[in-house]
Amino acid sequence: MRKYIVILFFFLASCAAKKQMAEFEAQPDWVKQKPIIPGYYIGVSSVKKIGTSAQYIAKARQEALTDLAESVSSNVSATSVLHSIETEYGFSETFDQQIQISTDDYLEGFEPVDFYENESSYWTYYKIAKSTYHEMKEKKKKEAIATALSKYQSGLQEQKINKPKEALVFYLQGLQAIKRYLNEETPTQLNGTTIDVGNKLYSSTSNILNALEIESKTNEIRVKRGNSFDNNLEFIITYDDKKAQGIPVEFSYTGGYLKKDKQNSDANGIVQLEPEVLYSRNGKEQISARISLKELAQKAVDDLFIRSLVLKRNIKPANVNVIIDAVSISLVIKDDCCTQDECSRIMNLFNQNAKQYGYALKQNNSDFTFELFYGFKRGESAGGLVSTYISGELTVKDNSGNIVWAKQTENIKGVASNINEAKNKAFNDFFTALDRKYFKQGIDNIK
Repeated sequence: MRKYIVILFFFLASCAAKKQMAEFEAQPDWVKQKPIIPGYYIGVSSVKKIGTSAQYIAKARQEALTDLAESVSSNVSATSVLHSIETEYGFSETFDQQIQISTDDYLEGFEPVDFYENESSYWTYYKIAKSTYHEMKEKKKKEAIATALSKYQSGLQEQKINKPKEALVFYLQGLQAIKRYLNEETPTQLNGTTIDVGNKLYSSTSNILNALEIESKTNEIRVKRGNSFDNNLEFIITYDDKKAQGIPVEFSYTGGYLKKDKQNSDANGIVQLEPEVLYSRNGKEQISARISLKELAQKAVDDLFIRSLVLKRNIKPANVNVIIDAVSISLVIKDDCCTQDECSRIMNLFNQNAKQYGYALKQNNSDFTFELFYGFKRGESAGGLVSTYISGELTVKDNSGNIVWAKQTENIKGVASNINEAKNKAFNDFFTALDRKYFKQGIDNIK
């Protein structure tokens, strides 16, 4: 039986091999090997038959055109904008990939040569004459350069009348118009002189960003934590030492968030940060104002690569040091409320909480005063045991005497064989409650 199974296996394998050989022989030569035809760019692709016929045919077409486009040389010219970018920032792989993909734009003259399919796969074959491709590319390049030149001239006009933001928009739009040619020379005529418009646009963009500056009129402010600073913080934006209008600025605060964190400079090149309440447990923080390159780029163009030419820049921000004075607090325990030992323990506990949360301790004229009162009340007795209850009130007042927070403490019970031990137990639990709950709640309610 095993002998017959082996014979059957080899028979089936032989049939499969013959079928594969027959299918291979039936394939056209261009499927077996991508053809090389002088004077033509060739694109061949193969896809699996997944989805509808319209879907896999469209996918095969796109992959064939991509294969065709990859045949086109796109060496980087030593005098191109891309070469300048690579020199300044390092090689841009993303841009290089975008250049390759953009060659599809010139494939309008491609010719569908043939297609082939079997049960599982679909092949397609395209070609385009090199002369047709380069003619189409040159036509579109001239159109793009004309648009870029117009943007460059508009940018120059805005720059002359001290409008750097508007000039920058024109320069970036010009670069976007010739994006697919940034790895090539982009020569054109301006006032009887040959210029490379790509390099002119790129250098003009750089010059504007290099000439923009932001400075603060104030180097340092002092504010008490939880309060706002007294006056507006003013920053001035200049372009080439002249006041610049309409420049977007972002504010940031190292101690947290600001309610208003964006503003555009006015006709005097000024942006102002209005007084805000500042919170921080640190003694020193910083408010920074920086020119928003992101907003400048986003409002100018939609191409991410062209935007990145701006975002890679670094304009020094204007910083204001913020000295934060800690809020002062104190504790007053009402007379005849506690023994000397109890008062000392509670006072030490309060001081530890104040320091832990960054508050200054001040005996007199503090910003906030905690007032504590508590007392004992005898409870029930049974089985040789006695009980004592302790309860009290914690009040927080500001320096004007206004109550900002008050809390009645819970009744805490102590049980022991005699009244003194019962009081001690009740006090210890009360002491723990002050530490874990009441002092923290009072501190949390200080603004």
